[in-house]
Amino acid sequence: MRPARRSALGRAILVAGLVFAMLPAISGWERSARAQDQPNLFERRIIEKDAIRAFQQIITLWREELYFELYDEGWADSRARITLEEFAQRMVELPWVPRGELDAKFLESHFRHRTMVYLNVRMRFRHKFDPTKTYTKNYSTLLMKEDGRWRIDLIQIIRAPYS
Repeated sequence: MRPARRSALGRAILVAGLVFAMLPAISGWERSARAQDQPNLFERRIIEKDAIRAFQQIITLWREELYFELYDEGWADSRARITLEEFAQRMVELPWVPRGELDAKFLESHFRHRTMVYLNVRMRFRHKFDPTKTYTKNYSTLLMKEDGRWRIDLIQIIRAPYS
């Protein structure tokens, strides 16, 4: 029996040695698989440009005071917090709307994930009832991709001229 125990113990040691020897190769494979999940630089640029285009469309809807269409561009979470009617009413009462196109010189995007892009932009606002009143402010927002579309927080839009 003693030789059988030695061979079983030897086989167990051999298997353990092989597992430890292969561990770096296995973990390296996992790391390369995770690296492939992250988009490369060119994919990031495409994602950021897509988010910027969506944001420009959102600003156009806001500027043209198309609040029912703008509501559809909100995150599911923010649509759950405010109804379409409440959103439209608050936007109608808001005295400020964006003025003109966004200045590309002051538009920055910060990629966080395939479905999350932060945008920093300098926005110009005009008063709805007195077009001579205008002001400019820096505005930061998060766009998230839901259901294949870039969406924005509706509550943040309501607060934008004041925050």
